[in-house]
Amino acid sequence: MERVLLLLGRTAFLGFAAFLWVVCPACASETRAGIALSRSTGNHLFAPVRINEKPAWFAVDTGAALTIVDSSKAKALGLQYQGTEVQVPRQIEVNNRVVPVAHVDALEVGSTNLGSGPVALIDLKDFRGRLRETGHYVPMDGIIGLDIMQRYGAVIDCANQRIYLQTQDDPSRDLLSYVHARHFKSVPLRIARSGALEVETVLGGNRYSFVVDTGGFATLISAKVAAQNGVPVLGTTVNARGIHSKEKPVGLGLTPMLQIGSYRLGPTLVGVTALPEGPEDLRYPFGGLIGADFLFNRHGVIDIKNQRLYFR
Repeated sequence: MERVLLLLGRTAFLGFAAFLWVVCPACASETRAGIALSRSTGNHLFAPVRINEKPAWFAVDTGAALTIVDSSKAKALGLQYQGTEVQVPRQIEVNNRVVPVAHVDALEVGSTNLGSGPVALIDLKDFRGRLRETGHYVPMDGIIGLDIMQRYGAVIDCANQRIYLQTQDDPSRDLLSYVHARHFKSVPLRIARSGALEVETVLGGNRYSFVVDTGGFATLISAKVAAQNGVPVLGTTVNARGIHSKEKPVGLGLTPMLQIGSYRLGPTLVGVTALPEGPEDLRYPFGGLIGADFLFNRHGVIDIKNQRLYFR
């Protein structure tokens, strides 16, 4: 059979994936408490999943437009190669690679049955996490991306390490009532056509779009943005790498003023590293990532369905 190459941008794949993911209403199961996540020492959130009845660990990553399965484990997890390919969108960690698409017959996150649908296959064998609760290492068998989060109206409670996925009812209702009653700060999010989850920021008097990235261990700004705003940078021994990218050194910078939405945070410690230009369809120039350090320390709640970011 002739291989078909689908050169899809993130928007096309997000729509494609959302359309094809079919939930089984009779099998859907949720609790009001949501789905418990485990936090790694690298600040990743891991969800226990079952893929085609086989247990696995997936990272919850709002910085990933696509749901991904480790290509080295596709056969063991019973995935069927679709004979098509999808153009992985240009984003921070994927770098516009072309990767195959496979079909998942059944994906359960916690006890929530998400039914069947397509996933991208990318080599994740070098990525794993050490869980803070137990000290055990777990593999990154896959990534729950923004396509599934949009499809199921996800709400992520970062500090309490829970994700709420809406199938039949709305399990996040009590959480959102809580953040409103406690007067959490609330800023709008925007899902760009490229699939980036962006928030408007002001840094040193200049306006930028930052990508809200639960897969990022820390809040980062690009070296270019640091230079533009006179941010002093100290060298560190920390390095970071993403999917399909090399390790890059991360410096420590102190911003003169950081504002998210309409809320001024004042001088803020951030990581500084070489980042690509970012998606072209962001509302403002790409400035960096709102990472897990901010989301955990500020009790961040990410409401994908209503496109809001709440924090203290």
